[in-house]
Amino acid sequence: MTGLNTIFKRSGRTGRRRSLRFQLRLSFILITSIALVLSALLTYFGVLSILEKKTNESTMQYFLQAGDSVNEFREEIDKMTKQLLIDSKIQQFLDNDLKDTPSQIQLHRDLMEEMDAYLRTYDYLDSIYLYAEDGRAIGVAGQKTALLRDAAKQGSFYSSDLHRESLRSGLRKTYPKLVWAGANRREDFGEQALPGEEKAGDRNLVTAARSVKSLYQSLPTAIMLLNVKEEKLFSLYNNLRSGLNGQIYLCDADGRMISHADKSRLGASSEACVRIPEGTESGSVKGKDEQIVFYRIPATEWTMVKEVPIHELIGDILNLRFQLFWIVGACFVAAFVAAALWIRKITKPLNNLMDAMGRVEKGQLEIVLDDRDLNEFGRLSGGFNRMSRGIKQLIERNREAEKEKTKAEIQMLQAQINPHFLFNTLNTIRWMSVVSKSDNITKSITALSNLLRPIFKSTAPLCTLQEELEYAEYYVTILNYRYGEGIEIKFEVSEEALPCMVPRFFLQPLIENAVLHGFERTGYTGTIRIEAERVRSDLTVRVVDDGQGMTEEQLSGIRRWISEDEAERNPVSSESPEASEYGIGLKNVHRRIRLNFPESPGLSIIRSASGGTCIEISIPVAET
Repeated sequence: MTGLNTIFKRSGRTGRRRSLRFQLRLSFILITSIALVLSALLTYFGVLSILEKKTNESTMQYFLQAGDSVNEFREEIDKMTKQLLIDSKIQQFLDNDLKDTPSQIQLHRDLMEEMDAYLRTYDYLDSIYLYAEDGRAIGVAGQKTALLRDAAKQGSFYSSDLHRESLRSGLRKTYPKLVWAGANRREDFGEQALPGEEKAGDRNLVTAARSVKSLYQSLPTAIMLLNVKEEKLFSLYNNLRSGLNGQIYLCDADGRMISHADKSRLGASSEACVRIPEGTESGSVKGKDEQIVFYRIPATEWTMVKEVPIHELIGDILNLRFQLFWIVGACFVAAFVAAALWIRKITKPLNNLMDAMGRVEKGQLEIVLDDRDLNEFGRLSGGFNRMSRGIKQLIERNREAEKEKTKAEIQMLQAQINPHFLFNTLNTIRWMSVVSKSDNITKSITALSNLLRPIFKSTAPLCTLQEELEYAEYYVTILNYRYGEGIEIKFEVSEEALPCMVPRFFLQPLIENAVLHGFERTGYTGTIRIEAERVRSDLTVRVVDDGQGMTEEQLSGIRRWISEDEAERNPVSSESPEASEYGIGLKNVHRRIRLNFPESPGLSIIRSASGGTCIEISIPVAET
């Protein structure tokens, strides 16, 4: 919009009209198009979300069925190992109480025949092994049998990752339960890979292991292993493929794939399993290019995963997407035509009004529009004309009124204090002349003339702090003639504070207040200390006396008195009860400071450290 406004300003009248038309057309088209695009996107993603939800629901139903099948299969293997364990020949092998060699040979032959019978009965069994703690091992794998005596346990099984990482630690923790470990090789049990497995991937065994002992032993003395062909697990969930393509597999607790259609990937880590949030039993997560549906099979450490490519999900809504594109394009054209026809009727008076508003913003308040049209724009133009004239008149009246009001208030406050001060001073001289005929009268009059000379010389409301300090010193001289030389004034003023501008005669009422109200009980004797310092852009002046001070109630009352009616700017009245108690000097000074320096808080009145009163003024620095 800022760029368009810049074009409006730099173009001519005709160019501005065309730019405004274009802007309104563009706005109309954009609003319509945004609504259409949002509707199309919401429809598109809504349908996609529904498809994803349906896919999740249907896949989860298959997962539940397959999970039950997997658990039934695991229970079947569990029962099989228990049946083998109670077999008398395996019990004799575990007890190892046969001493003569012929009996041992016969036992081994019978045990191998028993294992071979299981392999022939259950075609999904690849091999059965029994490893004793004393190094004896017996097993059957297809047409091969194995009988080992490895007391040092240096065989391939004991040095395999399966024994070190999976079975050894898992069996100790879960005894007497069955432990499962997938993606194992025949080499882990001392066998040779079958022909073709080197290329297709030889980690095609899923091992079920159990720690076993005989009936007469207290601790496990052997490990029974049943190696299941991975194809058996794969057949339990292979029917999940349904109408959508994708990868379906099982992975263990470490994220390794133990069953997969692509046998070369067995034992590899699954990136999809890593993305599955911990503690979640089932659900779906979005991958980069696929949707991942997962289900943790209960009572197992296995997770069933299905990766569905995103393009499979959106294949059914591609036609809908193309139709939406055509609809949005047609609406673009229709919106442009409608906007061009409609905006042409309203742009002319609107352009005139915009041009007039721009000129008013630059300060040309005398603009008058043609308001003869008997429609809304005619009424709007008439209202604009009245507003323009009214604003101009109001600004001029307010400017003059504010100028006169401020000037009158400052002059009134300045003039109000002068008669009060002159009356007190002349009264002092009169009493001095009555009581004692002395040269003090001459000195007093001289001090008074020095004090009054700046008033008649300049009517400026501000003077330098140095001049104000001189006025204060003259005034204290006059007070000492009246009250007996008991008033001492001290100055603690920094050099950089002296040229700063302050309200004229603002110290005199403060000194007078300190003498009349603070030194009354001490016979008008005491010390007044005037401090002034400049801190960065502020000037701080303090008038501190060591007089009798004021109570907190008196301080609160005088603070309210000097601050009340400030918002209304009422003149300071000397006839109010508060004026009789506190005097009008403090309030007068407070008002003059606020008028000359609006950002100043005015007078701040507190108790001094010596028990007297401290009046502080903080004003912005203004130098001559």
